[in-house]
Amino acid sequence: MRRLDDETTTDRGENPGGRGELRELLYPFHKTWPRKAWSKLRWRLNGSLARLPRLNACGAKITVIDRLGAPGDALLTAIVIHNLKRSFPRLRVNCITPHPELLKFDPVIDSLNERETFYSFDSSYWDLVSEKDASTNVVAHSLAKVGIDSCEYKARFYLSEEESAWGKQQTGGLRRPLLSINTASKELVKTWPSDNWQALLPFLLEIGDVVQLGDDREPDQAGVKRFAGKLTIRESAAVLAQTDLHIGPDSLLMHVANGLDIKSVIIFGGSRPTECFGYTDNINLATTPECSPCWIHDGFETCDHQVKCMNEISKESVLDAVTSLSNIPLPKH
Repeated sequence: MRRLDDETTTDRGENPGGRGELRELLYPFHKTWPRKAWSKLRWRLNGSLARLPRLNACGAKITVIDRLGAPGDALLTAIVIHNLKRSFPRLRVNCITPHPELLKFDPVIDSLNERETFYSFDSSYWDLVSEKDASTNVVAHSLAKVGIDSCEYKARFYLSEEESAWGKQQTGGLRRPLLSINTASKELVKTWPSDNWQALLPFLLEIGDVVQLGDDREPDQAGVKRFAGKLTIRESAAVLAQTDLHIGPDSLLMHVANGLDIKSVIIFGGSRPTECFGYTDNINLATTPECSPCWIHDGFETCDHQVKCMNEISKESVLDAVTSLSNIPLPKH
């Protein structure tokens, strides 16, 4: 069975760029520019990429690196690139990412996982994580590194005609409005309690049909059309593109839905600030207990407050948000 995060190669014909090859792709200048003088010059010139206007004028190629490497970060990196090319349209951009399959049809990206160019920068927002920032948009933060002070925070996800037709076929015959859900995150602090989902779903099924997306860690939910754990990321996107509304945590599917112009109800809780990640087209449900934002990542830190921020979000608040975005009368609670 294929998991949602199985795909790691590109179909563009460039370097495959799978996880095993990424280290070599990230550090080619250890071989290309072995002398310390060259290395120092390169990193000084890349400090702020203040030469972008001049590089743009001559149509130079630069590299933007998806350094954090989660699937959602690939789409965030693409937003950075779109904003970069809006300001400097003649630049040619090579993107290095562990997830090239998510970006392979993006017309703004000139190449995927080719050798790192002399001029490069990364889209990492790790300093926001370490500082537990509560207000800085992650894309605006990356753009500020290269002197761009305006930001359109909007994802884009491109499907082929064949993928769109396949997604339509998979959802044929289901009732409208068609809702999609993703109930589990790999981070416990971003996962709304399972009991809440079980209480919410009967009301969602009064509104329309429900498809369940995500990987094979998704718990079984009664009454839904389950795709979770059965599809690749791109297949999941093709199904998601056929829906009218998405409900889930701050996750990859939140970014994919925004990239497909599918409005969403996102259950943020308090671990990640909506100001940093939330899309304005969505209803972003957040709480701010004293411990937020914690930016906890499983395996590094644990929540000592029984994920209070998620438990404070009620079924009624999610249902109100769903009916508000879908323009459907509220079912009786």
